[in-house]
Amino acid sequence: MRTSFLALAGVALLAATAAADEMPVPTASRTGLSVTLYADGFGLVTDRRKAVLAKGANSLAFEGVSARMMPSSALLATGDGVRVLERNFEFDLLSPQALLERSVGRTVRVIRTRPDTGEEVVETATVLAAGNGPVLRIGDRIEITVPGRLVFDSVPAGLRAQPTLLIEAESAAAAEAPLELTYLTEGLRWRADYAAELDAAGKTLALGAWASLVNETGVAFADADVQLLAGTVRREGERPLAAFKGAAMAAAAPAEDAMRREAVGDVHLYALPRKATLANNQTKQVALLSAPTVPVTRQYVRQRWIGETPERGGAVPTTYRPAIYVKFANAAKSGLGQPLPAGLVRVYQRDSQGRMQFTGEQSIAHTAADEEVALNLGEAVDIGIQYRQTAFTTDGLPERAFETEQQIALTNAKSEPVTVRLAERFPGAAKILSESQAHEAFSGSEATWTVAVPAGGKAMLSYRARVQRPR
Repeated sequence: MRTSFLALAGVALLAATAAADEMPVPTASRTGLSVTLYADGFGLVTDRRKAVLAKGANSLAFEGVSARMMPSSALLATGDGVRVLERNFEFDLLSPQALLERSVGRTVRVIRTRPDTGEEVVETATVLAAGNGPVLRIGDRIEITVPGRLVFDSVPAGLRAQPTLLIEAESAAAAEAPLELTYLTEGLRWRADYAAELDAAGKTLALGAWASLVNETGVAFADADVQLLAGTVRREGERPLAAFKGAAMAAAAPAEDAMRREAVGDVHLYALPRKATLANNQTKQVALLSAPTVPVTRQYVRQRWIGETPERGGAVPTTYRPAIYVKFANAAKSGLGQPLPAGLVRVYQRDSQGRMQFTGEQSIAHTAADEEVALNLGEAVDIGIQYRQTAFTTDGLPERAFETEQQIALTNAKSEPVTVRLAERFPGAAKILSESQAHEAFSGSEATWTVAVPAGGKAMLSYRARVQRPR
């Protein structure tokens, strides 16, 4: 196959009707179709068909291409002995309004039925205008409301029943030739949607992933090899697209029925295990992966900037709630261990009656194998945190420096003990002068403690820090 690199520099609309010798290349002549959907909101289509060419000049109408094709991206490969001379993309589609607008200045027939006899009366009219409704000249009168139904004798030039790529080609001999059209199109997108069910103890979850495929190109892609590309591909002048949000899903298919995955450079490609049809204006969900018992850990976290809470010694402190994090490793021993595409994870858990309840959701970024996934599912109602500043001074300290003493009280109304991770962020370089328990980590401007709180009990953390604010 020889490839023509002639780009479609712009969209060209032909000024005349299709020539009498124009040869349709319909979707029925298709020999193969592959579609790759990108999460950023576009797709790559490779459409293979066959056409019977005459020796010399040929006008081919490659029908049923995407109405949102990017013409400049089109790449056409042909058989040996075939030379592409010109390509034009026609996307002005046949519709009642388009038919009327293209008929301005032409004559049409108006057919109305007499209510008393049922007889049809035919009149000839000239279309004067069509922008805000039809304006017709019928005999010596002007009608602005169609007094019946309009009948057109032919389709005006430039209107097509479906988006069409017109190809002017020259063939060295009369023969059946393969055509392979590859192009980018807007209107295709996909995203991963995850459903996770926590067990009653909150120790494991069953994770299923679905790929939600959306086709808004104006055409259907029937019996296509479908691939999904996970990762970010640079495009010049790319427009932002609204995030797609799928509905709650049933359990994902077993792993043997899920997609095949391969690395392509620095991105990952998922291939559907069987051919699929992407109907226009359709969202299709297909199984991506399934892992029935993924070990998880639950963590309660509260972060704050010092100065966020103004309470001092005598004030009644405000009670804050820690964020709930469910974490798991994307590891092979958990039934995962493969790159997880970016998407929305919805988490469910059954109540004491066995009914499924929704407990939170969070979007995740592309996650490589062996990386950790942390899902923030909201705030823990049964765990309370109160902050009090018990001392504050700048006496004897350098300019813009201060010392603060903080006391943090934690309560746990749950029937099991919990640990809470407290992160204190300082407005400058800090030094911990004293603390009631050793901190777990310290970056110079943030210190973290993990505090154990007994079931139905309380715990306390206090510390004193010196902070040097930046100039």
